Amino acid sequence: MREELFDPQKYWESYFNNIDLDSKETQELKHAAILESFCSEYLKAGSPVLDLGCGGGRNTIYLAKRGYEIYGIDLSNAAVDLCKKRLKKQGLLGDFKQGTFNNIPYPDDFCDAVICIASLDHVSFQTAQESITEIRRILSTGGVVLLTFDPLETDEDRMHEAEVLPDGTLKFVCGKQKGMLFRRYRDEEIRQLLVDQDVISFKRSAGGARIIIYR
Repeated sequence: MREELFDPQKYWESYFNNIDLDSKETQELKHAAILESFCSEYLKAGSPVLDLGCGGGRNTIYLAKRGYEIYGIDLSNAAVDLCKKRLKKQGLLGDFKQGTFNNIPYPDDFCDAVICIASLDHVSFQTAQESITEIRRILSTGGVVLLTFDPLETDEDRMHEAEVLPDGTLKFVCGKQKGMLFRRYRDEEIRQLLVDQDVISFKRSAGGARIIIYR
C-alpha cells in the first residue's frame, strides 16, 4: 500500500490550524538546541538557510533573529501561514512555501545550508531517500545539512494506535495522532539514507535523538 493514499497532509493541516498564534505556549516555543553550535561552527553571516519541515517556525525565528536569509518548506499550508504571521509579528523576514520534501520548490544550488529537524521521521523510507536527493540538488557547493531524527523509542506507548506499513512506517489509525505517518529509524537505516553523503558527525543526544551533520 502506498503512502500517498493516506494523505497525511490532512493531519498536519488540522494540527497547525489548531495552534493559537498569540498563546503563551506558542510564544515560548524553543528552537532546537543543536542550532546554536551548528550556526557558530558551520554558517557564515547572512547565509541563505532552508528549514525543511518548518512547522510552527520555532527554528526559523531563531535563525532570522541572527540575520540569516530564511526560507521554509512545509507540507501544511497552515504551518506556512503560521510561520509567515509569526515572523511578520516580530518584524523578521522569511520566504515560506507549501511543498513536499521530495519535490522542493526551489532551484538548484539555492542555499548554503538546510536544516531538517525531526521531519524525515514523518515520511516513508522511499520518500526520505528522494528527499535526501532533493536536498543535495538545492544545496550549493560546500553547503552543509543539519538532520535530526527522533529517538527510536518515540511513541512506544501508542503503538496500539498504529498500523505498521510494509516498509516499517507507522500509520496512526486512531487516537490524537490519527492520520499521521511516523517512522522509527534505526541508526543503520539513517546511515543507509546517507550512504552517498559526506557525513561530518553522527551523534546521539542525551534523550536519544540522532543528530547528523553532513556536506
